[in-house]
Amino acid sequence: MTLSPPRPLVPVPLTDYAPRIVIVGGGFGGLYTALYLQKYRHLKNCSITLIEPRERFLFTPLLYEVLTEELLLWEVAPPYKQLLARTNIRWQRDWTDHIDLEQQRITLRQGNSISYDFLVVATGAKTRPLPIPGIDEHALTFRSLDDVVTVKARLDQLAQAPHPVAVTVIGAGASGVELATKVADRLGKKVQVRLVDRGDQILRPFPRGLQRKAMHALMQRNVELLLQTEINAVGPKSVRLDDVELPSHLTLWATGTEPVPWLGSPVNTNDHGQVWVRPTLQLGDYFNVFVVGDVAVQKQAIPNTAQAAYQAAASVAKNLARIIRQRQPQGFHYLHLGDMLTLGKGTGGVWSFGISIGGKLGGIIRRAVYIHRLPTNHHRLKVARRALGQIGRSIWPFKQP
Repeated sequence: MTLSPPRPLVPVPLTDYAPRIVIVGGGFGGLYTALYLQKYRHLKNCSITLIEPRERFLFTPLLYEVLTEELLLWEVAPPYKQLLARTNIRWQRDWTDHIDLEQQRITLRQGNSISYDFLVVATGAKTRPLPIPGIDEHALTFRSLDDVVTVKARLDQLAQAPHPVAVTVIGAGASGVELATKVADRLGKKVQVRLVDRGDQILRPFPRGLQRKAMHALMQRNVELLLQTEINAVGPKSVRLDDVELPSHLTLWATGTEPVPWLGSPVNTNDHGQVWVRPTLQLGDYFNVFVVGDVAVQKQAIPNTAQAAYQAAASVAKNLARIIRQRQPQGFHYLHLGDMLTLGKGTGGVWSFGISIGGKLGGIIRRAVYIHRLPTNHHRLKVARRALGQIGRSIWPFKQP
């Protein structure tokens, strides 16, 4: 595919004009772009609007800790109102129905339309549907705040059940492995967790060091691993695997995702529905439109992860600051810093630049890194203070007289 050169930058007289920056989507790409814009003094007079219908931001890598009560909901799902309280970012709680690239206008579902001078689209991804009978009705996903609350409530119910229980996790990627180990620790000896995948290995794109640590964690918890296994159907209390009916009091759906469909004027997309962008993350010949996160694709392969999204967000914020100052935008270069997984309560696996760490130390490192990546200093300090207290009690559990 050949892209035409971007339109020439139009001089902006900053002395008497405040550029309007609109960001669609409040996930990692959108929220972090808005927050990174706060670093630039010459953007303080800009109008920055974040369009996001949800009330709370979800720090998805730490959602699993809620199931084992290592973290509380307010720690992993802070309200946007709280996160943006000390900024010049206006939160518009609404859905985006259409983006008109030519008119530079966004149509909202509940409110008036919004015009922009610069636009950032970060609409994210959704669970990819599977053609399995009963999966929509009887399996639970683990992506939204409602999912977290529902799954935790169901685990609390199963913990009180007077009989042994069976839990099936569909998908042996990162989310599936993390869910399987957390569920096993939450329910203990009364549960039989099975992890099912049609592939021939767990954590296919991850380093072998993490794969080995994950396999060890699954074996420690007696998780039944069923690879190269087809899921034929999901029922209210059972699953059919390779035409064998097995009990399943809870079935969790942890397979892949797909980008949220583009919401506006026609653009170039790949076979997966991702929008083609330039190395600067600008859209086609619209120099004033950036696309970030799961919905974007470029020649450089970039993973659809939170790590990649907040790196891209920093790049977009920097380029917006450069363009408004009449400077050329710079290309985005993703740096893979490593991979991290939770592998049960209090334990984890970390791989970075060839070094692999597991067990409790891996869990502490993972938690510390992610706390450091929480959106704002204020929220970060609140969560860190509680985490330090937990670590202190685990190291020195004796009560003082």
